[in-house]
Amino acid sequence: MKPFFCLLTLLLLVSCKNTELTLINTGSDPNWLGEPHYEVLVAVLSYNPELRVMFENEMVEELKKEGINAVPSFTVMPKLASLNAATFTKFLDADPTLAVLFAQAKNVQKEQTSSTAEEPNVFSGLFGGGEWDTTFVATMETALYVNGQTDAVWWNRVRLEAQETKVKEVVERYVRNTIKAMKQGGAVSRLK
Repeated sequence: MKPFFCLLTLLLLVSCKNTELTLINTGSDPNWLGEPHYEVLVAVLSYNPELRVMFENEMVEELKKEGINAVPSFTVMPKLASLNAATFTKFLDADPTLAVLFAQAKNVQKEQTSSTAEEPNVFSGLFGGGEWDTTFVATMETALYVNGQTDAVWWNRVRLEAQETKVKEVVERYVRNTIKAMKQGGAVSRLK
């Protein structure tokens, strides 16, 4: 399971100029009506503490712009091991106005292609020579869980394809895409 989280870290180390987000599916539970004034715990699985902080802070900031009270999980659950179903269930059972927005990467692939030829030498055949571009492709899943519901009340899955380099730009783009999908799916209005 650890390689999965390491790959999430690598996935988010990508450049915005060559980033593609393709919708796989999105939806929401039509029976979930929402409670007034939810407090949303934003959690992302990443073994890189700086990346977790960046992602969670960015999502919290965008949710607050929408009028939603949100808290990054690293402030109340600093240990990565605490980000699990049992902990989230205990958290949600504490109050009917609590929610968890959880993000993770699945099916991560890393592709490398040679982009710039190097002067031929005795080692170029052995090492491939030149400069290499790294592209990450993954299914990114984000889901919203609330008190009293076992399944997600809102979900979004996208295929993310990006080139390695600028972390912050990709996190910002992914967060904007998630907030847009939450608005379209009615999750934002039901959390307020």
